[in-house]
Amino acid sequence: MNIEELKYDVHEHRNELKHCPVCNAGIEDRQVALYKGIIRTLYSIYEWCRNNHQHEFTTKEIRGMMDHNAYARFGDLVRFGGIVYKPTGEDGKTHKSQYGINMDRAAAFFQGTYRIPVQITIDQITNMIIDEITVDIKDFPELYQMLDAQGKYDPRKEVTKI
Repeated sequence: MNIEELKYDVHEHRNELKHCPVCNAGIEDRQVALYKGIIRTLYSIYEWCRNNHQHEFTTKEIRGMMDHNAYARFGDLVRFGGIVYKPTGEDGKTHKSQYGINMDRAAAFFQGTYRIPVQITIDQITNMIIDEITVDIKDFPELYQMLDAQGKYDPRKEVTKI
């Protein structure tokens, strides 16, 4: 078996292996879901951007609009429907604390005419989204629906397909 065949086999069996046989990194597909609270936060930030006539901002500027969960999960929004994005700076790179909102998409989403994923599945080897469940704004679950019996966020919990 050559190296390319080994890579292919590891990728094909990533969900059974769960960890890389070489470096022990997690390689199992990962699910990421959004919840109503982060959507409410996104709306507050959208309104702030509208009122301030800007669409790019730093997390420092919007920190007061986020609770602990939203602050920890805000970066996930970049993968969900193209409403939030990472702008490139003058150096041509993206920076950790800088974000932007596509105001047209956000407006359509909050009006109920643009659907975004509520849950995505990421292939952790390729970092590609391999599955998603899209919904309207009215169909986002509450955070408590994503918790396990001990009250901790369960990333493996399936969001009901709508």
